[in-house]
Amino acid sequence: MTTQMILDCDTGVDDALALIYAADQGARLRACTVTHGNVGVEVGTRNTLTVLDLLGLGTVPVYAGASRPLAQPLETSEHVHGQDGLGDAGVEPSTRQPTGDLAAVEIVRSVREAPGELTLVAIGPLTNIGLALLLEPRLPELVCGIVLMGGAVGVPGNVTELGEANIWHDPEAAQLVLDAAWDVLVVGLETTMAAPMPDEVLRRIERSADPRARFAWATMQGYLDSYEQTLGRRTCVPHDALAVALAIDPDLATYRCVEAFVETGRGRTRGALVGDLRRSVPVPSDPTAPGVIRIVDRFDTDEFYRRVLASLGA
Repeated sequence: MTTQMILDCDTGVDDALALIYAADQGARLRACTVTHGNVGVEVGTRNTLTVLDLLGLGTVPVYAGASRPLAQPLETSEHVHGQDGLGDAGVEPSTRQPTGDLAAVEIVRSVREAPGELTLVAIGPLTNIGLALLLEPRLPELVCGIVLMGGAVGVPGNVTELGEANIWHDPEAAQLVLDAAWDVLVVGLETTMAAPMPDEVLRRIERSADPRARFAWATMQGYLDSYEQTLGRRTCVPHDALAVALAIDPDLATYRCVEAFVETGRGRTRGALVGDLRRSVPVPSDPTAPGVIRIVDRFDTDEFYRRVLASLGA
């Protein structure tokens, strides 16, 4: 079945891979909404248009959204994604303009027009989703659910000791998402960091003549450099593509429910997604209850990378 989704992104290198995956693997993109995060929202919007052009999806509407978090200064990650957000690989940017600049409004309008049909897939900070919830408190009733890439439940963060980038960039918005009564599937570092790109996958992308693979390989070089420093070998982690993969085909993984909250204090734990992993407490029975999330228990890494290669024509 085709998954109809609104993809909320902050398009850098791994968002681009996620868009390529979505286009090939059975997603119908009703819209892309863009937030701050990896880069500023203007750059992320341009990159989203650029990738959609590459994929022949120029009719997918793109809406620019939040330019900063709800309650803290803007910080971006050009040191990982490049000044242009696409690895400074010399990619020719799209000359198209976004459809609009009120992403949260577009999210609300879309789900009202197609109640029960759309899945929200959030692969950047959650500012646009938080604003949409404030605009339309019935948002959880109007969507199939939300899949988000974020958090580090029970493992180290990648921005601070406990903070993963997408949650850390806007903790208040993330808590709004957790407070709502809907099915929240959280694909965090506890899952993505356990699935770095295998050497053979990298070799096949490098050797492929497909334009999608050539684009990916060019933009990935700085991303690979960054992960080589942290993982000790030349690889990378396609965080966002993994979240998109589970939005399209949930059967790639098994899941468990946990109660969770976001640390919104001003100390060193700010931005941590805390999940209650104690064996001594009952497992929540309702995944749609406020404060309950689903996290990945087991994930089919081999099948995921087989599909990644297919999406790149490699």
